[in-house]
Amino acid sequence: MPGKHVRFSRNTHFQSPPTPALSFSSISPASSYAPLTPPVIPNNYLPGPSPYTIGYAPIPKAPTIRVHPVLEYSSHQNVDFDILNHPSSITKNRRLLSSLVLSEPATSTPLRSMVITCPHLPWIITVYPQSGSHITVYDVFYEIYRSLHKSITSSDFASLPSDSARRASTRAYEQRYSRHRSSRHRDEEKRSGMLRIDFLMGMTRFAGLSPTGRGPDVWQLNIR
Repeated sequence: MPGKHVRFSRNTHFQSPPTPALSFSSISPASSYAPLTPPVIPNNYLPGPSPYTIGYAPIPKAPTIRVHPVLEYSSHQNVDFDILNHPSSITKNRRLLSSLVLSEPATSTPLRSMVITCPHLPWIITVYPQSGSHITVYDVFYEIYRSLHKSITSSDFASLPSDSARRASTRAYEQRYSRHRSSRHRDEEKRSGMLRIDFLMGMTRFAGLSPTGRGPDVWQLNIR
C-alpha cells in the first residue's frame, strides 16, 4: 500500500498485576430425561409373572459448567472491556470491577485450564491460573488481552484470506496507534508493529464467552 508501512516484531513483554485471594461457588444445573417407550405387546399374548425384577439406574450426566456472569455472552453488555486496553480498565455500570469479582472462579465448576477460540483469529487462547488451583475471572480477561497483544509475523499477515482482509487489518493497526493523543505514545505503538488484535479489524469490544459444544473447557470469544 503506497505510503503505508507495516511493521512486524517478534517480542512483546507484559507484566501482570497480582491476582487477589480466591473464592468460589458452584451452580447445580437442572437435568431431565425423556420417558422410555414400552414395547407393543399383541392382545393374544399375555406373559406370565416374571420371577425377576429388573431395575434401571439413571445414566449419570456430566454437570453443566457456566462461566462467571461478567464473562458470559449476552445481548446486552455485561462489562465494558475494550481489549485494546489493560484489564485494569474494565468497568461495569461505569465502575471498575472490584478485586473481589476479579478473584472469583471463572467457571461454576473451577477449572485448571481453558481454551478460548475466536472465529476471526487463526490462534487459540489458552488460559491457566496465574496463582492458586483454578482459573479466575482476572486470569481470563488478562490472557485474552495478553494473547491478542502479541506481535504478528509477515507470514501471519500473508495468511489472511484476502487482500481486503489485509487492508482491513492494516487500517485497524493504523487506527490503533493513531488513537493516542501523545505523539510519543503514538510513535511507540506504531513502531511496535502489527499485533494479533489487528486481525479483529477494529472490533475490539469484549462481548462475552459462549459454549462451543466441544467440552466444558472450550469457549468462544465474542466481540463487537
